[in-house]
Order: sequence, then C-alpha cells, then structure tokens
Amino acid sequence: MPRTNAELTTLLEHRPELAAAPSLDVVERLLARPEPAIPVLLGLDADCHVVSQAVQAAGGATTRERLAAALHDPRGRLGEVLGTLAAHGLLTLDGPSVRSPHRGGLWAHPFGLGRPLRELAGELSAEMLKTLVSAHGGRARGRRAELAAEAGRLLADGVAVRARAARLPRQAADLLRTMAAGRPVLESEQVHFGAGVRTHPVQRLVEAGFVVRDGWAYEMPREIGLALRGDDWRPALTGQPDVPVREAGPSADGVGAALRALDLVEALVELATATPLTELKAGGVGTRELRRAAKALGVTEQEVTLWLDVAHAAALVASDGGERLTGTTLADDWLARSPAARWRVLAAAWHGLPQAATHRVVGCCEGHLDPLPPPYVFECGAGAIRRAVLDTLRTLPEGVGAEASGLMTAVHWRTRAAAESPPAAEPFVTAALREGDLLGLTTDGALTHLGRAYLATPGPTPPPTTSTRDGPAAGASAGAPSGEAEEPLAGLFPVPALTVTLQNDLTAIVTGLPAPALAAFLGSCADLESRDRASVWRFSERSVRRALDAGGDAESLLAGLARHSAKDVPQALRYLVTDTARKHGTLKVAATPSVVIAADAVTLTGLCRAKSLRKLALQQVAPTVALSARPPEETLRLLREAGQAPVALAPDGTIRAEPARRPRLTVDAEPAPDPAATAAAMLKGTATSGTAEALALAAMTGELVVIVSQRREHYMDDLAIAGDAITGYCHDCDRGHTFDRARVTRAYLP
Repeated sequence: MPRTNAELTTLLEHRPELAAAPSLDVVERLLARPEPAIPVLLGLDADCHVVSQAVQAAGGATTRERLAAALHDPRGRLGEVLGTLAAHGLLTLDGPSVRSPHRGGLWAHPFGLGRPLRELAGELSAEMLKTLVSAHGGRARGRRAELAAEAGRLLADGVAVRARAARLPRQAADLLRTMAAGRPVLESEQVHFGAGVRTHPVQRLVEAGFVVRDGWAYEMPREIGLALRGDDWRPALTGQPDVPVREAGPSADGVGAALRALDLVEALVELATATPLTELKAGGVGTRELRRAAKALGVTEQEVTLWLDVAHAAALVASDGGERLTGTTLADDWLARSPAARWRVLAAAWHGLPQAATHRVVGCCEGHLDPLPPPYVFECGAGAIRRAVLDTLRTLPEGVGAEASGLMTAVHWRTRAAAESPPAAEPFVTAALREGDLLGLTTDGALTHLGRAYLATPGPTPPPTTSTRDGPAAGASAGAPSGEAEEPLAGLFPVPALTVTLQNDLTAIVTGLPAPALAAFLGSCADLESRDRASVWRFSERSVRRALDAGGDAESLLAGLARHSAKDVPQALRYLVTDTARKHGTLKVAATPSVVIAADAVTLTGLCRAKSLRKLALQQVAPTVALSARPPEETLRLLREAGQAPVALAPDGTIRAEPARRPRLTVDAEPAPDPAATAAAMLKGTATSGTAEALALAAMTGELVVIVSQRREHYMDDLAIAGDAITGYCHDCDRGHTFDRARVTRAYLP
C-alpha cells in the first residue's frame, strides 16, 4: 500500500534508523525483514505483543473485526495498539484489513502454541496422520488430505480432547501440561535415545494423538493446545497493571533540582576543561579521578557519575584521543542557551542513556553485576526500564507516588528488558527514580510538573552524530531546540535576571537565575563564590586582570559593569579596575624564546634579582629588556604568580589578547535529521539501483553482501558507508577492506 507523507513521517519518527535508507523501496524491504523488527517489537508493551501474535496466528492477514472477536479486550485498547504497531512499521492498516509485513512472522510460537494442523499435515507421514485420527476415535482411511480433514474435525471437539487428556498417565499428563502452557515443541535431543525411548512420556503422547513427530522434533498441533486451554480461552489485552500508590504531598515543580543540575554540569564541564579527567587504559574514568571531581563539585561519587554520564551523552565533554576527558566546543553553545533549553538537553541525554548512570552494571545475570567505569555507554536493560518507569509514573494522578517495588509489575508489562535483566531489574528502577530526582523530573516516587511537561511536549529530533578532531566522539549530542523562544518548558523556569547589584565590598549579587549573557560577563571579570536563590561573584585584582588579559581595557570593563548594574558602579570597584589596568602591561613578553620588556629599568633589575623567578634565568640585555630561558606561556605564568601583571606580545609587536578559557575540544555536530523532510525526499526520489539498495541494506542490517570490484567478488559484512568510502570485513581477504564507491561495479545480497 502506498504510504502518504504523514504516514512515512510518523514511521521515521518512531524508526529513525530507516532515515538512512536511500529510497522508499529500501524502507519497505527493511520493514519486511524480521531481524530489525524484533528489537522494535520487544521495546513495546505486552498488549502490542499480544496483537502481533494474534495477527501472526491468523496467518499474517486478518481484519479488525476478527481480531476483536479473537481477543479479550475489556478496556477497548485494540485500536490504540494497532495504531502503535502501525506507527512502528510492524503492521499495515488499510481500512478494516490488518496485515503483517513479515511473511514468517516475528514469533516462533505465537501464544506458546504449535503450528496448525493444516501446516503440519504436509510434513507428516500418512502413518502419523492415521495414528492421530485413530487415537481420537476416528476412522483412519483415505488419502492424506482426507486424513488431515478428519483429524481437524476430531480436534475441534475440545470437550472430547480434554476428556482423553484426563486419562493419561501422570508423567505424560505433566509433559502435556508443560507443552500446552507454552513449550509446544520438544527436540529429539531432549528425549533419551535407546531402549527407554518407547517408555518416554512424549512417545506416550504421540500414541495418544496429542503430539506428532515431525522429523527430529515432537510438536503439539495448535488445535490441541487450544482445546486444552478451554473453549473460552482468548488472549487478553490488559492495559497497564494497577500500581500501588501512596500520598506524595503537593506536586513539586522540580525546577530547584533542575537548576542545581545545570550548575553542577556546568561546573563539571569547566573542571574537565581546566584540568581534564584522566582516562583508564581500559577506558572510562577511575575512582581517583571521580573522587577529585566529586570533591570539586561538592557531591558524592555516585552523583558525579550521573553528571559525567549525562555530560558525555550530550557531548559537553568528550575524549581527546582516549587519554583524557575534556570540555567540548558544544558546551559553549549549550551555555549560551536559556535555562529551559539547557535543561532539556540534559533530560534528553539522560532519557536516552542505555545504562543506569548510578548503577552501571550489565545486570543480565549474577556474573555481570560488577560496576563499569563511566562515562562510556554499554547495552543493558536499564534504559528501557527507565523509560518504562517514567511512562508508568505519567499515568498516575498528581499528588501520589510509588515505590520502586510497586512499579515492578507495570514495568514488566511495559518492557521485556525487566525479564531479561532479573538480578538488576529492581535496582534499575530504583536508579531511575534516584536519577530523576537529581534532574528534577521526579520527586518522592512521582513526576514533578517539569517531568510531566517534558514527557508531554515533543522533544528534539534524534541526537545528531558528533565527531572530534581525532575521530568520532564517544558521546552523541542530545540536541536542543534551535529557537529558545519556542521552548515549551521555558514558562516553568524563573525569568533570568538581566541586572546585577554591585556592592562596595567588591561583590556582585544576582537575585534568581542570571541570564546567559550576564553570567558570561561576570564570569569573565569576577569569580563565582556561591549560587543558590541568589548568585554571588567577587571581584579581585586577579579576576579583573583576567578580563584585561582577554583583550579588554578599563574603559570597556567599566562600561560593561554600568550596563549590567542596577545602580551606579561603586567607587571601590572603579578604583580596583583602574588600578589594575594601570599596572597591567608594565611588563611585556615576546617570543624567541622569551623576551621580557619592562616599562622602566628599576622594575626589570628587581625581577632579574628575584629568587622566586630563578626558573626564568632572566638575562638583562638592555635597561628595560631581558631574555627568559622559558617559553612565553610559562614566562607569563611565573611572572603572574610573582604578583606581576605582564601581557603577551603578538609577532607584530601588538598586545595579544588571551582567551578567557582554555580552548575546548572541537566537536562538530551534524544537523539532526528532519523526519518530515526525509519523508518528502523519499516520496519524490527516483528509484535507486540494485547495487545501492544492497549496500544500504547490508550497512543497516549488518548482513553479508557480495561486492564486485575489478572483476573480483568480495564477501563482506560489518559494512559501513561514509561518503564514497565503503568499509567492512572481507572474508576473502581475511581483513578489513575499503572500496571506493566508483570502483564498485555491482553489489548483491547472497
């Protein structure tokens, strides 16, 4: 069925990996493949699993009316579930008809039932069909088709089937119940061979007509499984199970925790920029560096792990070559945004983490419960469980909360990850609530106003890929709305303050949250002392000199203070700025290797004799000129530590402005894809070649592809396409191989 622009846009919003397909034909071919569809389905709730199995049990094509008759749906959820499955490309809806794109289906045994007799009949011998018919009281005569029809008629009598099952020996009856409850196939390897095979319970079930032998496996026909479950049995759509709740008091807005999160992540980024966090050889940040960061931020090691994971996922910090984690250029863009937009970046980064930041274990079994060092990501069920927790809390009324243990049943209904991570499932739920509290999305087991608004409003498009100057960044930016005025969460945050109150004691006080421009200005010429309901900065000779080193002068700095101040600039602050500016530049440092130029000979002579500057080994070559044995940067640092105010000279002799911050690690973020634009381009695009489709399919699914280049065939997998370069592992060459797309004459899937 041709897709409309709206349908394709919705599909790409739910399945962003399909946006890389070169054409709509490739999208449809990918949707027909079960491998990429299975993890998508397992990420949906249990009712979606029920409907998917019901469609498969109906042969892959049915109608809404038949589905409604086949399912028990007391809450009327069928329409909603069908819409969800269609939005994820797992079903196609065309009026009343419902069709699966997967011919073989996604379930090995839908509802734990075996294949219907009509499918089994073609593979069974005539003797097996005769045994089945005779065991259920029929006449074993005629051709195979007649025998199969007779068996179907007999098995349709559920009362008779259950009556015969009640007469089975105990061991055979126990095995029958196990197979009917969800294990309809028993492999021959599970049956003891030899003299005892005739007495095995499964053989008794074969003779009694409850199980048929198909080659090397024993299988219970679907009709028998349904008969044993009862004539009234129907799969049920249950909806989310009830959650035990308790009074949680008035709903909090969460803004206080959100603002604290912004401060701590900003402090972590600045710490990583000034003194990068050393990485372990095996990857990640070790305990010693975590303790250093925790002490600098005034938080616990567990909490600093959260902020490191979030900052890394948002690409605010990244690895500079696998040795150190440092701040990135994206952090500067992030700091320039409104508080609401900055917080959304952090919330989206945390929301999408595959691991639990404060319980960093794989959790699939008892042997994988050792914590892994942050901040690098690894696959586990914690991310799916976190999102299930938030979606569950979203359904609760305001003013009530839930304990982690009380959420478990609903989480199990919402995601299969809870069953696949049994040792860590409840700790993952606890971690989600703990981390949500720190970010301001939850409090006391309930969503905050901020959390509800975040989940209710459309978030940013999927994270853009990022890369550093040394290669791909370890994290991916969580993105943020491009227009701050359009940020729907802005109304929940306090209006940023645009003015500062300057005090005679050389402090600056901002009531509330400072606007980004005001915070940047104060940070350039003063030191932040505290931040709570009001932020306090302190001016000093050192902080003013920092602003002058960045290229400013006394006049421009005083003008900036007057522009941002709610009242006149205090006289004490004016004196500090003018006095510091008067001394600033009395020494100049040039290169080759370093030349120190003083304003007067007396000052320079004193410096040459100073014991604190012996490392410079200053040699006076003129009354106001001396040579330093150290490079310019180190000479500047040592002179400043000695209480001087030197400036650096550029090669042309002019004063060189120094950046206020250590340079960030360059990280480039590609624009996030627009599902609507991608859908429109796909619908307008022309058909692609078979080679382009094969390469795209192999790159997206990881399956084997044959590439023909220079008259040779190369069997490749783990394919990656970047521009005109095609890389992957070549089984013929037994190594990694790279092809130029122009040299590929043909590619096909074997």
